[in-house]
Amino acid sequence: MLTLRGPFGSNISLDFRARFGESIELQCFQFVVPPIEFRLVRCARPLQDWQQSNTDIYDLQHGPGVKEWTRDGHSLVNDTRHRNDVMTCGLLSRDLFMETRGVGLDFLLLVWLRESTRRNR
Repeated sequence: MLTLRGPFGSNISLDFRARFGESIELQCFQFVVPPIEFRLVRCARPLQDWQQSNTDIYDLQHGPGVKEWTRDGHSLVNDTRHRNDVMTCGLLSRDLFMETRGVGLDFLLLVWLRESTRRNR
C-alpha cells in the first residue's frame, strides 16, 4: 500500500512505473481524508466523471457499493481482503493522475498495487 498526500484542488501522479515496473496496475484506492471531488485522468482525458468525496475503498473495476457481479459467466465478489477466488481487473499506472477539487486542506490517499504486476526495481 502506498500513501499519497496533496492539497485539495491539485493533481497527483499515480504513475509508479519507475518504482515497480512497466506493467504495474493499481488494484484499488481509498481516501482517508477525501477532497470534495476527484477523478482519474490519463493523458489529459478523464477515465471517469467527477466523483463526490468517498472514504470507502474504491475497487477500480467496481465501486465499493457493489458486493457481487458477474463477468464472462463467472460470479465475482468485491472482497478487499483479496481472497484467492477473487478476480478483479487493475488499472495500468502508466500516465495516470488523480485530479482533485476542493480548497484549504490536504487529502490523504491510500493506493493498493496489484501484487501480481509488481516488479521492484
